[in-house]
Amino acid sequence: MTNELQNNKKIKTYSPLRLVGMLSLVVFFTIMLIVATFTRIKLINILQPFVGMLHPEFFSDVASMFAIKAYFYVPQVPVLLFSVTLLGAACTMTSAFFYIVLGLTFIPVFGLGGGFNYILQPYFGYILAFIPASLIAGGIMYRNHSIKNIFKAALTSVLIIHILGFFYMLLVLLLKHENFSYIMDWLLFESFTRAIYDLLLGFIAMLLAKLCRKFIWIITAV
Repeated sequence: MTNELQNNKKIKTYSPLRLVGMLSLVVFFTIMLIVATFTRIKLINILQPFVGMLHPEFFSDVASMFAIKAYFYVPQVPVLLFSVTLLGAACTMTSAFFYIVLGLTFIPVFGLGGGFNYILQPYFGYILAFIPASLIAGGIMYRNHSIKNIFKAALTSVLIIHILGFFYMLLVLLLKHENFSYIMDWLLFESFTRAIYDLLLGFIAMLLAKLCRKFIWIITAV
């Protein structure tokens, strides 16, 4: 009787219908990563006061230094984290891999175009980091999608993306003999802002994905 139940479970888990459904979702989230790449969400630049304090020469008066300015956010990380919560690490890594391969084979799905030479772009490291970030986040939530685990997965994956991305950018820019002050300014005023929004919006996306898992039967065993 036990063997029969195990066989039925295997048939359900690895049925052709389920595999087709999972592949369709992988393709869907690959497309969503592409869509997110060219989506700009207008938010508030929360680090603007720090820019004013560190670079007062950029502003004509005190009021302009602390004025609220727009920040245009690209929601790739929330899409990635939604996918890893909904589908698991393997499917999300596959989506990220497809996205990278498409971009490196001269299809302009990256923010600044495409082609193999894109590996020399300073920001390419952030894209490459999608794969290990998906693996680690999926591992943290494996069979336990508690709020605590979701937050740990969000925080860890955002740190992985931004740490690996920054060191990749640092290497590329140093090879190109860029000014070091430019690198640090980018880290302080761009990467930190993006990381904060990646964590906040990524965590919200993961909570939504947790709810969606209850209604999509094809991924209930992920």
